[in-house]
Amino acid sequence: MSAPSTTGAWRFAWLAGASLGLGVLLGAMLRGLFAGVPLPFGRFVELRHAHSHLGYYGVLIPLVWWAWAQGGPRPPGPLTTAVYAGAVLVATVGFAREGYGFTAIVASTVVLAIWLGSAWRAAPQLRELRSWWAPATPSIVGSAVAIPLVAVYFQRDPALAGELVQLFLTLLLFGLVVPAALAHRQAPPPLAPLWLAGTVGAALALGPWPRLPALVCTAVLGGQILWAGGRSQGPWDLRALWGLLGIGLLAFGLGLVDESHALAVAGLHLAILGPVLVSLGRPLSPRGPRWICLAYEVAVLALTAAVALPQWLPWAGWPKVGAAAGLLIATSWILAVLVRGWRGA
Repeated sequence: MSAPSTTGAWRFAWLAGASLGLGVLLGAMLRGLFAGVPLPFGRFVELRHAHSHLGYYGVLIPLVWWAWAQGGPRPPGPLTTAVYAGAVLVATVGFAREGYGFTAIVASTVVLAIWLGSAWRAAPQLRELRSWWAPATPSIVGSAVAIPLVAVYFQRDPALAGELVQLFLTLLLFGLVVPAALAHRQAPPPLAPLWLAGTVGAALALGPWPRLPALVCTAVLGGQILWAGGRSQGPWDLRALWGLLGIGLLAFGLGLVDESHALAVAGLHLAILGPVLVSLGRPLSPRGPRWICLAYEVAVLALTAAVALPQWLPWAGWPKVGAAAGLLIATSWILAVLVRGWRGA
């Protein structure tokens, strides 16, 4: 695929590409553990923290900034990006070694400060009634508020802390990342207040408050994704992935499926590995035959099924399906990033 069109945006692509290669490798290792393959190093809990934080810190946020550089809010400059890359590296090592320890917390504080700087630069977009960029600032600020709450309840109430983490992840995903992906695919912009209400509702419903008002807002968000994704630019399979994500949120918001940790994890991986990365993966992978992309998307659907379906269709083979799909996904992105880097940004 062609390089970013805006001078300097390559720095976000390089950071996202390097982080993606390591992140999917960690994910494949974790999926392999469920299938009986021992970890080559580290412990599950710490590596899971490293995997999830690297995905957001090092992959999704830099890709959002790359999308901003194509025609959105002003992204961070070269010096800030360099500091950010160092903080991401230190945080990842810290999470992998000691979980929520001193090193990871200090580095994450630097990451958060740079996020808040981005929120400030995106704040003028709040004046726009129809905009993909308007929800960015409140979503970043809301996620920033959730972080100290996670720290407070991490020891006192681990279950609540886990729900607050889910709130944090959901706010960023649907308030910042998904809008950037749909904007890059030139989907018609939504009513920003309605999108933000749906995002907050989904964060609460998938997090600490799965009650009727939040569920209704989740269904509203699902409907908006279904509508916008269907009108975005891209091949039929990409629009189908957006549709699947929207239908999933609709089903959850309407009470057709019950909340569960497995369902949340499956939905998160479907959204990120599926329509988000396929939409924003332009600077990370070279052009290739269509069947490669289709095979990759089938692997994403297989991974999603392996995580979500065991609660309804018990089968001893699901962990192996998940491990195989995770390995294929990791191999696909690692090769894509290496080839892209070899050809040059």
